Amino acid sequence: MLLVIGGIASGKRSFVRSRGFEDRQMSSRLSSGAPVLLDLDELLREGPIEGPAWDEVLSKQVIVCCEVGMGVVPIDAGERAWRERVGRTCARLAAASDEVVRMVCGIPVKLK
Repeated sequence: MLLVIGGIASGKRSFVRSRGFEDRQMSSRLSSGAPVLLDLDELLREGPIEGPAWDEVLSKQVIVCCEVGMGVVPIDAGERAWRERVGRTCARLAAASDEVVRMVCGIPVKLK
C-alpha cells in the first residue's frame, strides 16, 4: 500500500497519476471498488474508521489524505477532534504501508 499525504493542492493526485493510475481508478467513496482512495481526511469527519470499513481502507493500493495537522489549532472542539482522528489514522496507515510519500510544492518526498 502507498500512503500519499500533503497539503491542499500540493500535487497528490498528479503524483498518483504519475504512478500509473487514471482518474477513473480514483474515488473518495470507500466502497467504490476503486484501487485509489482519495480524501481520507473528509471520510474521517464522520468519525473513526473501524471494523469492516478499516479492512476496506487497508485493501486499497493507494490512499490519499490531506495534511491537516500543521496549521493553527482550531477553537472548535469538533474540528480539533477531527484533526486528531486524521493524524492518528495516518500514523496507523503509515505503519501498515509499504511506502509513504509526502507532497510538498509538487515534489514527492519519500518518508518510507
